[in-house]
Amino acid sequence: MKPVNNIWFVLFLLLLQGCIEEVDFVVGDGTLPYILVVEATLSDEMQRHEVVLSRLDSINDLEIDSIYNPFTPNPNRDINRDLINYEMGAKVFVSDESGNEYNFTEYLPGRYRSDDEFAAELDTNYKLGISTADNRSYESKSMSIQGVSEIQNLYAERMVSDTGIEGVGIFVDNKNVLGDTRNVRFRYEETYKIIAPLWSPRDFSLTNYQPCAPNNGILAIYDLEVLPRQQEERVCYRTDISNDIIQGNSNIEETNGLNKQMVRFIDNDNFIISHRYSIMVEQQVVGPESYSFYEQLKRFSETGSLFSQIQPGFLEGNILESNGATGSVIGFFEIISVSKKRLFFNYTDLFPNEPLPPFPFRCEPLSAKETHISYCYVPPPPGNIADPCPISVVEQIDQDLIVYYDDNSKRLIGDPFCNSDFAFVVSPCGDCTVIGTNVKPEFWIEE
Repeated sequence: MKPVNNIWFVLFLLLLQGCIEEVDFVVGDGTLPYILVVEATLSDEMQRHEVVLSRLDSINDLEIDSIYNPFTPNPNRDINRDLINYEMGAKVFVSDESGNEYNFTEYLPGRYRSDDEFAAELDTNYKLGISTADNRSYESKSMSIQGVSEIQNLYAERMVSDTGIEGVGIFVDNKNVLGDTRNVRFRYEETYKIIAPLWSPRDFSLTNYQPCAPNNGILAIYDLEVLPRQQEERVCYRTDISNDIIQGNSNIEETNGLNKQMVRFIDNDNFIISHRYSIMVEQQVVGPESYSFYEQLKRFSETGSLFSQIQPGFLEGNILESNGATGSVIGFFEIISVSKKRLFFNYTDLFPNEPLPPFPFRCEPLSAKETHISYCYVPPPPGNIADPCPISVVEQIDQDLIVYYDDNSKRLIGDPFCNSDFAFVVSPCGDCTVIGTNVKPEFWIEE
């Protein structure tokens, strides 16, 4: 089982809805609650299961950039770590009605994995137990698998959304196999091919770069060459995991299962479907309590009312503090059955003879001066006049901002006063590894 992280994802979405530097979660008397957040799901898959523990206390100065691009994350910033205060040093275990106990060990801060592989079994009740480092104990209600359902069909159709946007709908038909399968939740992993639109078989090689030249030198020191690329950087792949809450519900009279349940909609101008796209959908059969819990969580996120509702009893889960205290824990321990299916399609399968969706970066050949004045040059340039040209080629290469595109010795590209013999493009346009990996997934198949 992979952690769903729906609870924290809802909080994160709400933070993005406004300019928030500091948010305090307070109860009626103005005090700050120290709420334990529990994410725990056991499935009928034989594997090492996982429990994630964190604390909901306060979130300070996230400094979320309004032009943040998820395809070029800041390597020095971990949004997940900024947001989540993980609970470390806890004892976590799951027990069943036969007296078996499965212990979990912390392998990353706040993430606990079962010591052994096991699969949740039908007609067996399980409980989650937690003892935190501050000697507080928590216990879930007894839970069991509610039913088994299989995904029969997973397919994509060209469609127009309710808001009038043309795109692709991903749909599921399932079939009831055993027990109560009225309530299901879906998660997905989508993988897509990325082709750098302005790739070149050669790239810059910058060595011996000294932006601060010694002996009061006027210009920076460096060696710059254009060499054949040493690795695949034209075709890459990227995998993203769903974090939104996707649920389906059928009436008790509908004994055959769900029909044409949409689990994903993708705008037709979204570049992730530009070439070849794959999605693996996981269906989880859940109980009515779990379904209701996540529906309520989803409703809070959609209305933006979650912050104002943070108080004891605002979100009823199935985990309680052992001493009977209320309002000290949020989360749901559930036992699910799982069915999975994978789908592939190309953009041209659904949109033949139509232009591909736009690449998420502006891709055009550019040029700039090759070098720059030494950062340590004294005295400064005469008149200390600001340089009107873009930063130099060597500076941009050093910061991994650009890759080589073509020869510009005839100075066809760029301002004649600010160009050089090199034409370049911003890195994602010529190097797909900036936003993906050049390692093809094992499951990937072409047409």
